[in-house]
Amino acid sequence: MIDALSIASSGLSANQAWIDSISNNVANMQTIGYKRSQVNFQDRVRDVGTRDDGGGMAEHLLSGAGIQASEPTQVFSPGAVRQTGNELDLAIQGDGFFEVELPTGELAYSRAGRFHLNTDGQLAMSTGQILTADLRVPPDARNLVIKQDGSVQATVVETGEVITVGQVQLAKFASADGLKKLSDGLYRPSQASGEAIYAEPGRDGQGVLLQGYVEMSNVNLIDEMSSLVLAQRAYQMNARLLQAGDQILETINNLRR
Repeated sequence: MIDALSIASSGLSANQAWIDSISNNVANMQTIGYKRSQVNFQDRVRDVGTRDDGGGMAEHLLSGAGIQASEPTQVFSPGAVRQTGNELDLAIQGDGFFEVELPTGELAYSRAGRFHLNTDGQLAMSTGQILTADLRVPPDARNLVIKQDGSVQATVVETGEVITVGQVQLAKFASADGLKKLSDGLYRPSQASGEAIYAEPGRDGQGVLLQGYVEMSNVNLIDEMSSLVLAQRAYQMNARLLQAGDQILETINNLRR
């Protein structure tokens, strides 16, 4: 009976993690570049001894011990693309990530392409991270044109000359699902994701850039609500199992008196 309480407790914890993940997805439905997270479950087993199969070979006996939830993983399916009209907004149509530099000097990766020009003429995210592209816009240049292949052109105000001011590259990973999530829609590579592979947009499997657009989240409200119903039902079932185990233990305890 103690096993039943332990199994029910593990189910409650795992399904609470599932509900938290769904809640976070719904809360970020309108967040630019957000990628929905999902929780995977796995059985918990324990070794309860060995058994001789008669041939001198012993095998381990495993017993169920409930379930546990893994760390939430990100689903990098594409989100809807929305036009903004802002010449510094960029959406990636296809695979790839923008590479930005954190204040600590570390590199991070994002699909959220809402940029502005900082005082040094570099493209930066709204939270301050600088795009690592070899790109610097002169103060007297206007009318930025960012092509699908990542080349950036601008017009010098005084002369009207069109100049090339830089090139945006994209990064991709052998297994993007292995990226570690940071805050503000940023990710960092891990051993599971592999190192970043760089290429110009439209080459080597990279997506292309769309100027004046942003990629919205890939959260589908109907899917999330359906999952929430399942998670709540699973939570309730485990709560009932816990309650039933408690009642049986109380009955046994009363019989001993």
